[in-house]
Amino acid sequence: MNKTVMRLILGIMLAGWMIIIFWFSNQPATESSEISGTISYRLVEDTDEIFNWGLTTDQIGNIAGNIEYPIRKAAHMTEYAIFSIFVMIALIVDGIKGVRIPVISAVIAIAFAATDEFHQTFVPGRYGCVLDVLIDAAGSIIGLIIVYIIYKNMCKHKGEKCNNIN
Repeated sequence: MNKTVMRLILGIMLAGWMIIIFWFSNQPATESSEISGTISYRLVEDTDEIFNWGLTTDQIGNIAGNIEYPIRKAAHMTEYAIFSIFVMIALIVDGIKGVRIPVISAVIAIAFAATDEFHQTFVPGRYGCVLDVLIDAAGSIIGLIIVYIIYKNMCKHKGEKCNNIN
């Protein structure tokens, strides 16, 4: 596949992911909370079913309420891990090499996270939060570290020197 087609595909994937993040951030607080509450409840309910704990509906609800916040923050981290990976791949395709790749990827992700939090100040019931930018930054860095480890291991198994990210 030639470089122009790769750039186009990566550009579409990156723009699509940015739209998904924007869409999640554009949900009013009640809608966003309802989605994460439902996910948390289903997670506890399914875990109860798998392990046959025999939890009551109230117990499931209480546990789901306790894990909703960590689930929301894990979603933030995952969104930005994926975003950073897309940016990193796009930079590699563009021919950027060395330590600049993860640094530029993280800076772009953090800048996008900050603008996304600013955007949330205009959404009913939502607000911008510096802590969320830091959580997004952590997700970005974790995603980049995972890709780096995978990339280095692939090079090691192929017996090649990794030229793009050192």
